[in-house]
Amino acid sequence: MTANLNKIKTLSILFYLIASPKFISAQSSIVTDRPDFVESSSTVGTGSVQIEGSFAFDHKKTPYQNIDNQTTPFLLRIGVSNSWELRLESDGMVRNQISYWPSGCPSGAVCHAAVNKKNSGISDFAIGLKWAFLSQDKSTIPDMAALIHAELPIGSEEFRGPRIRPSFRIAAEWALANNWGIGVMPGLRFDQLDISGGDGRNYTSGIFGTVISKGLTDKLRIFFEIAYEQVTKKKNGGNIGFVDFGGTFLLNNKWQLDSAIAIGITDNAPDFGVTFGLSGLLFGNNDH
Repeated sequence: MTANLNKIKTLSILFYLIASPKFISAQSSIVTDRPDFVESSSTVGTGSVQIEGSFAFDHKKTPYQNIDNQTTPFLLRIGVSNSWELRLESDGMVRNQISYWPSGCPSGAVCHAAVNKKNSGISDFAIGLKWAFLSQDKSTIPDMAALIHAELPIGSEEFRGPRIRPSFRIAAEWALANNWGIGVMPGLRFDQLDISGGDGRNYTSGIFGTVISKGLTDKLRIFFEIAYEQVTKKKNGGNIGFVDFGGTFLLNNKWQLDSAIAIGITDNAPDFGVTFGLSGLLFGNNDH
């Protein structure tokens, strides 16, 4: 009897966390997961559909090659309840160009590429869920959400991953006085190294980002961030980390412009990158 009562209490608490308005972080106007790396802790809300699209470019130079990537990242978010949303994400169309210097090109020198390799196609897609499980009005307690994604190897051959790659992240946000905000996002990704002539090697990498933001007006917000999209051993591709800064501008309560610049801080990260985005709350409970 006591065991059954404990089970009932546990289920009641879980239902309260999922369904109670106090613990739901659905948005009343557009709140995006871009352009920073750290995800927001809110969901789009029941029946809402939000699209977050962009253009991105990054560049990396080594003594023997230049690597340039152009992508069109997007994120589709569909609210199935006030605390849960479905997600579809991809880098979209990808254009990759690699310029080789077989004899090397010293830093700062102007070199003519001996070999140019170009690839274009579609990147892999990721499907996922976000659960906004905690929302508080206190600056000492963060709003929190959990995200589970699975990257699917369905892109063009040149950009296709070796298998399904699941990941798990926790996003925590603190709303501070004077329109300041802090966000933190740790996580794990389960991946496979694509080894030529072999079956690949499974490995786990860490994910971490922290961002600080400031609202300058009701419409304009700026941010600065340190992020590691991959933390792993050198044999698995090494750490990929960067700092980025930028801002968002609300056109109205349903549409937002954004832009950001990223600078690599690890050997395996691109030297720099830029992105420009437009996001829209297409359907939702917001009447503004």
